[in-house]
Amino acid sequence: MTAACKICGGSTRVTHVGTVLGRHEATYLMCTDCAFWFVDEPHWLDEAYSEAVAAIDTGVVQRNLHLYPVLASVLARMFGSTGVYVDYGGGYGLLVRMLRDVGLNAYWQDAYCQNLFARGFEWDRGRQDAATAVTAVEVMEHVTDPLAFVDTCLRETGADSFILTQHLHDLRADPSWWYLAPEAGQHISFYAPRTMHRLAERLGMTYHAADTLHLLTKRDFRRGTFARTVRLHRYIHPWLRRRLQSHVVPDHQLLVRRACCAG
Repeated sequence: MTAACKICGGSTRVTHVGTVLGRHEATYLMCTDCAFWFVDEPHWLDEAYSEAVAAIDTGVVQRNLHLYPVLASVLARMFGSTGVYVDYGGGYGLLVRMLRDVGLNAYWQDAYCQNLFARGFEWDRGRQDAATAVTAVEVMEHVTDPLAFVDTCLRETGADSFILTQHLHDLRADPSWWYLAPEAGQHISFYAPRTMHRLAERLGMTYHAADTLHLLTKRDFRRGTFARTVRLHRYIHPWLRRRLQSHVVPDHQLLVRRACCAG
């Protein structure tokens, strides 16, 4: 008997059995209802995360450079330039640093990776106001229980919106799909459009899509607003850079004051 779907509770079927990290057998299941595609009992995760960012992930810098103007535009235009934003699974902190550089109040959170670029701006609910929105770039394919993960992010931050990146699958359950990335053993959850709709429904949220960028929100945005903002980011982002005050110098001054006080 296969495991129940962790998003909708529906029945699942085995799509294939593969090999991850070159030596562990992995059983891939797909929900017959919402099409959530996932690895059953990935017992190798501690081994897979011996390095937080897999060596084969050569796109980590390019990804951040590409997403930064898009996310900055979405956050400022749809949620406000004075909002508080938390990047869950923030990696080395490059995205947070770039968002702060343009003038947004972004903070870093990651249970696995060392914060290199956004040190001093780790998320702490005891010090910061409730978050306006959570971002999660290349994160949702790593979580074992997506429903619980998003719910935890929202409760811990007080946010009402969750913005994520994700390549959606096409229902064919192709074992050779590049996004499975079995060589690293970290990608264990995969989504189709109806998976995202069901996830939003279970959380009492609405779902908006724009290519590989997705929004789950409790706010009442008009249909098409999210996709239009993503599409127009090339015009919005330059305007933001002229309008907002960068945090580069104020952040430097704050960190200097903290260092002096600590000494």
